[in-house]
Amino acid sequence: MTGFSRTFEINASAEEVYQAITMGITHWWTTGSGSASQVGTVFATRFGKTYNHIKVSQLIANQRVEWDIEEHFHDNESLTRDDEWTGTKIHWNLSPVGETKTRLSFTHEGLVESMECSEICEAGWDFFLFESLKTYLESGKGQPFQHE
Repeated sequence: MTGFSRTFEINASAEEVYQAITMGITHWWTTGSGSASQVGTVFATRFGKTYNHIKVSQLIANQRVEWDIEEHFHDNESLTRDDEWTGTKIHWNLSPVGETKTRLSFTHEGLVESMECSEICEAGWDFFLFESLKTYLESGKGQPFQHE
Protein backbone atom coordinates (compact mmCIF):
# COMPACT_ATOMS: atom_id res chain seq x y z
CA MET A 1 0.00 0.00 0.00
CA THR A 2 1.31 3.40 -0.93
CA GLY A 3 0.37 6.20 1.36
CA PHE A 4 0.87 7.77 4.74
CA SER A 5 1.57 5.21 7.51
CA ARG A 6 2.24 5.22 11.22
CA THR A 7 2.72 2.30 13.62
CA PHE A 8 2.82 2.83 17.37
CA GLU A 9 1.86 1.24 20.68
CA ILE A 10 -1.00 2.37 22.88
CA ASN A 11 -1.47 1.49 26.54
CA ALA A 12 -4.96 0.13 25.93
CA SER A 13 -6.46 -3.21 24.94
CA ALA A 14 -7.25 -4.00 21.31
CA GLU A 15 -10.94 -3.92 22.26
CA GLU A 16 -10.62 -0.38 23.64
CA VAL A 17 -8.74 0.80 20.53
CA TYR A 18 -11.30 -0.84 18.24
CA GLN A 19 -14.18 0.82 20.14
CA ALA A 20 -12.50 4.24 19.88
CA ILE A 21 -12.04 3.86 16.11
CA THR A 22 -15.54 2.56 15.43
CA MET A 23 -17.81 4.17 18.04
CA GLY A 24 -15.76 6.86 19.77
CA ILE A 25 -14.65 9.08 16.89
CA THR A 26 -16.19 12.15 18.53
CA HIS A 27 -13.80 11.72 21.47
CA TRP A 28 -10.57 11.99 19.46
CA TRP A 29 -11.09 13.05 15.78
CA THR A 30 -14.03 15.44 15.42
CA THR A 31 -17.19 16.15 17.36
CA GLY A 32 -18.84 16.47 13.94
CA SER A 33 -18.80 12.74 13.25
CA GLY A 34 -21.05 9.76 12.99
CA SER A 35 -20.43 6.18 14.07
CA ALA A 36 -18.31 3.72 12.08
CA SER A 37 -19.58 0.58 13.79
CA GLN A 38 -21.29 -1.32 10.94
CA VAL A 39 -19.98 -2.48 7.56
CA GLY A 40 -21.71 -0.59 4.77
CA THR A 41 -22.43 2.47 6.91
CA VAL A 42 -21.47 5.81 5.39
CA PHE A 43 -20.61 8.29 8.10
CA ALA A 44 -19.55 11.90 7.88
CA THR A 45 -16.73 13.77 9.57
CA ARG A 46 -16.79 17.55 9.71
CA PHE A 47 -14.04 20.08 10.41
CA GLY A 48 -15.77 23.42 9.88
CA LYS A 49 -16.57 23.48 6.14
CA THR A 50 -14.19 20.57 5.44
CA TYR A 51 -15.96 17.21 5.38
CA ASN A 52 -15.63 13.54 4.45
CA HIS A 53 -18.22 10.91 3.64
CA ILE A 54 -16.62 7.63 4.61
CA LYS A 55 -17.91 4.10 3.98
CA VAL A 56 -17.04 1.37 6.46
CA SER A 57 -15.80 -1.41 4.18
CA GLN A 58 -14.43 -3.94 6.68
CA LEU A 59 -14.65 -4.63 10.39
CA ILE A 60 -12.91 -7.50 12.14
CA ALA A 61 -13.54 -6.97 15.83
CA ASN A 62 -10.43 -5.89 17.74
CA GLN A 63 -8.20 -6.56 14.69
CA ARG A 64 -8.98 -4.51 11.59
CA VAL A 65 -11.03 -1.55 10.36
CA GLU A 66 -11.14 -0.31 6.77
CA TRP A 67 -12.75 2.85 5.46
CA ASP A 68 -13.27 4.08 1.89
CA ILE A 69 -13.39 7.85 1.38
CA GLU A 70 -16.37 8.29 -0.92
CA GLU A 71 -16.49 12.07 -0.87
CA HIS A 72 -14.12 14.71 0.43
CA PHE A 73 -14.18 18.48 0.46
CA HIS A 74 -11.14 20.31 1.88
CA ASP A 75 -11.91 23.96 2.63
CA ASN A 76 -8.46 25.51 2.24
CA GLU A 77 -7.76 28.47 -0.05
CA SER A 78 -4.12 27.46 -0.52
CA LEU A 79 -5.17 24.26 -2.33
CA THR A 80 -6.23 24.17 -5.98
CA ARG A 81 -7.99 20.81 -5.45
CA ASP A 82 -10.52 20.35 -2.69
CA ASP A 83 -11.29 16.65 -3.24
CA GLU A 84 -7.93 14.87 -3.05
CA TRP A 85 -9.04 12.33 -0.45
CA THR A 86 -11.93 11.06 -2.60
CA GLY A 87 -11.16 7.47 -3.58
CA THR A 88 -8.51 6.93 -0.90
CA LYS A 89 -8.71 4.26 1.81
CA ILE A 90 -7.89 4.16 5.50
CA HIS A 91 -6.67 0.97 7.15
CA TRP A 92 -6.43 0.37 10.89
CA ASN A 93 -4.68 -2.86 11.99
CA LEU A 94 -4.61 -3.74 15.68
CA SER A 95 -2.28 -6.28 17.28
CA PRO A 96 -2.27 -7.05 21.01
CA VAL A 97 1.06 -6.57 22.77
CA GLY A 98 0.78 -8.54 25.97
CA GLU A 99 -2.46 -8.08 27.89
CA THR A 100 -2.60 -4.31 28.20
CA LYS A 101 -1.10 -2.78 25.06
CA THR A 102 -2.00 -2.64 21.38
CA ARG A 103 0.19 -2.00 18.35
CA LEU A 104 -1.80 0.16 15.96
CA SER A 105 -0.75 0.24 12.32
CA PHE A 106 -2.49 3.05 10.48
CA THR A 107 -2.32 3.66 6.72
CA HIS A 108 -4.10 6.29 4.67
CA GLU A 109 -3.69 4.57 1.31
CA GLY A 110 -3.52 7.13 -1.48
CA LEU A 111 -2.37 10.01 0.73
CA VAL A 112 0.94 10.43 -1.10
CA GLU A 113 3.58 13.19 -1.28
CA SER A 114 2.41 14.30 -4.73
CA MET A 115 -0.93 15.41 -3.26
CA GLU A 116 -1.21 19.13 -2.64
CA CYS A 117 -2.60 18.52 0.84
CA SER A 118 0.05 15.97 1.88
CA GLU A 119 1.89 18.19 4.40
CA ILE A 120 -1.33 19.56 5.92
CA CYS A 121 -2.99 16.13 6.04
CA GLU A 122 0.05 14.30 7.42
CA ALA A 123 0.41 16.90 10.20
CA GLY A 124 -3.30 16.53 10.90
CA TRP A 125 -3.10 12.75 11.12
CA ASP A 126 -0.02 12.93 13.36
CA PHE A 127 -1.91 15.24 15.72
CA PHE A 128 -5.11 13.20 15.80
CA LEU A 129 -3.30 9.83 16.10
CA PHE A 130 -0.69 10.74 18.72
CA GLU A 131 -2.01 13.79 20.56
CA SER A 132 -5.67 12.86 20.50
CA LEU A 133 -6.43 9.13 19.91
CA LYS A 134 -3.48 7.81 21.92
CA THR A 135 -4.07 10.37 24.68
CA TYR A 136 -7.80 9.63 24.74
CA LEU A 137 -7.16 5.91 25.16
CA GLU A 138 -4.44 6.33 27.77
CA SER A 139 -5.93 9.18 29.83
CA GLY A 140 -9.60 9.41 28.86
CA LYS A 141 -9.19 12.89 27.32
CA GLY A 142 -8.70 13.36 23.58
CA GLN A 143 -8.47 16.58 21.59
CA PRO A 144 -11.08 16.24 18.84
CA PHE A 145 -11.82 19.09 16.48
CA GLN A 146 -14.74 20.97 18.02
CA HIS A 147 -17.32 21.15 15.23
CA GLU A 148 -20.15 23.60 15.83
